[in-house]
Amino acid sequence: MKKKWIHIITSYVMVVSLTLLFFNYSPSTSYACSCAVPESVQVELEKSSTVFSGKVLGILDKKKFNSIQSSGDELAVLFEVDEAWKGINQTQVIVYTSRDSASCGFEFTSNEYLVYANKSDGELRVSLCSRTTLLSLAQEDLNELGIGEKPTEEVIIDLNDTEKRSIFSTNFIIFSSAIFILLIVAAIYIIRHVEKRNLKR
Repeated sequence: MKKKWIHIITSYVMVVSLTLLFFNYSPSTSYACSCAVPESVQVELEKSSTVFSGKVLGILDKKKFNSIQSSGDELAVLFEVDEAWKGINQTQVIVYTSRDSASCGFEFTSNEYLVYANKSDGELRVSLCSRTTLLSLAQEDLNELGIGEKPTEEVIIDLNDTEKRSIFSTNFIIFSSAIFILLIVAAIYIIRHVEKRNLKR
């Protein structure tokens, strides 16, 4: 009976430990991005949740300190919105994309862009397969889109706060897992102690 209980509890400890490792490290995965030919400007405008032009203010890589990274890791890109054609009225906005083009991520730099984004799980996401491009190369799109609207809702977004929330979430998972492991160890100790007392009787 004693061995059975120890085996069950040890199994739980192993499962929790593996879960902890899963949250700390992401497997290095390679993907192949395959895009169809982009639709026309009007079709892409209709399909997209948000279309705007703006300048990149910052890029947040939540996993930049991880020893193992994937091309599919999510990056948060903060924009100062200049003009909008659809779906946005804020002066700043965050869009998300995969780390690099291997996973259809759009590789933003500190430049101005015309952005076609789609909403997924409450967040705006940008793909390499959209008509998103450097603003300097978007004259054809701009001619068809016409004059956009200037955003009127002033917002200021701090990417550092976004990073802190992400770190807090990760640390909470780690802390909770550690507490759970300690409880399991305490349970093993109590079971052994009780069984020793029963044997002495």
